[in-house]
Amino acid sequence: MLRKRTCHLFWTIALLNFLIPGEVPAEERGHFVLDPGHGGKDPGSQRDGLNEKELTLDLAKRIKKVLNGRGHSVTLTREKDVFVGLEERGEVANEIPGSIFVSLHFNSHVDRSVAGIETFYWPGSVEGQRLASYIQGELGRRIVTRNRGFKPEQLKVLEVTRGPAVLVECGFISNRWECQRCQSSWFKQVLAEEIAQALIRYFNLPKPPSPAKTELPVVPIIVSDL
Repeated sequence: MLRKRTCHLFWTIALLNFLIPGEVPAEERGHFVLDPGHGGKDPGSQRDGLNEKELTLDLAKRIKKVLNGRGHSVTLTREKDVFVGLEERGEVANEIPGSIFVSLHFNSHVDRSVAGIETFYWPGSVEGQRLASYIQGELGRRIVTRNRGFKPEQLKVLEVTRGPAVLVECGFISNRWECQRCQSSWFKQVLAEEIAQALIRYFNLPKPPSPAKTELPVVPIIVSDL
């Protein structure tokens, strides 16, 4: 006697999340890594007795204090006036899962009339662009200067950093007016508070929803038994 039995197989395929190579998923964001640009044998931009390496370290410590005060953990790529290579700076962040990397700098130009603040991210980095937009937005809202915007740039320190990463140019010390206020404690504190606020806003972004699942239609399979 021929008996026929119908079996149904259910197949579920999860959609893949395509991320930029090396980028940490947004849901793993957490620890902040602040990178005071230059240091040691590399003074960075210099003008009227002002050294960029000193400004960036002062600013990084101020940002760390604000973030620590609001319950966030922070690591600096350098705590004193020492030289740290670009790849080493990025590796500090890479060794901390879910870290958010911010490199701090002050600009300079041969034309002393050039002024403003700008933020860079690695080309194609969705999270980097988002982070840059938050930082530039906060700085542009409160700092009276030219808002030079946020833009992609192939900078080595951003290339070697796997997680969300940006580089902030906090003003032109080659500009007489900006040079004067960059030396002032009140201005560096304003910079610190606005950058910290942007980082907190970014960190508190709603986590992206889990990818939807796609189910294939039920496929009947006829199995014959004698």
